[in-house]
Amino acid sequence: MERTERAVVRLTEPHTEMTEAGAVDWPPLLAWLEQSVTEIVGRSGGGSGGGGLPLNTDAMALLNHVDTRLRMMQEALGWIGPGDRVAQVAGAWQLARAERAGGFLDDVQWENICDEFPEWVARIEAEDDRPRKIELTVPCPACGRRWALIDRERVAAVRIEFKPGGAPVAECRNPECATIWAGWNQIRALGVSVGAEQDLAVLKACGIDTTHLLEATT
Repeated sequence: MERTERAVVRLTEPHTEMTEAGAVDWPPLLAWLEQSVTEIVGRSGGGSGGGGLPLNTDAMALLNHVDTRLRMMQEALGWIGPGDRVAQVAGAWQLARAERAGGFLDDVQWENICDEFPEWVARIEAEDDRPRKIELTVPCPACGRRWALIDRERVAAVRIEFKPGGAPVAECRNPECATIWAGWNQIRALGVSVGAEQDLAVLKACGIDTTHLLEATT
């Protein structure tokens, strides 16, 4: 149970993790996950966001998974708690412990609940470590297409992929174009081309100094 207790704390409360660089303060992982759907941010906080930023679809899918599993857990416990996601997770765990102590949860039910929260933590940490895939909100400057059709689904034409500290790569997913911008210099050139403020925020989150880009678009 200690492993699950620690996982619930990390999901629902600000906490400190020890790293090779020393103690690092983290926000609640569920709050970080929710924020990362519309903002590009590391678990230590900070990042770039604002109106008009495209969705981080990987984070959204993981958040939907958490919500689905949380609803199933609440239904099994016969309790739908008030408040936001963080409060509901904390409440579900408190109720599960009380139900177990009262003999109302069998071993299988209890083990399933105990395994659920650490699994969320592992998936959120993996989400933090994976390359970011961020879509731009304006047409591709090479072909002029705003959208591309991928597996019968309409998606933004231009997508940037990056990892914190690594050089970003952008691509136009319109198969008739397929332009690629690789590395810092080409991504800066892309920033000048697209110009839109919300897209410059995306580029800034990739690690690019956009001050001169903002000046060029005003």
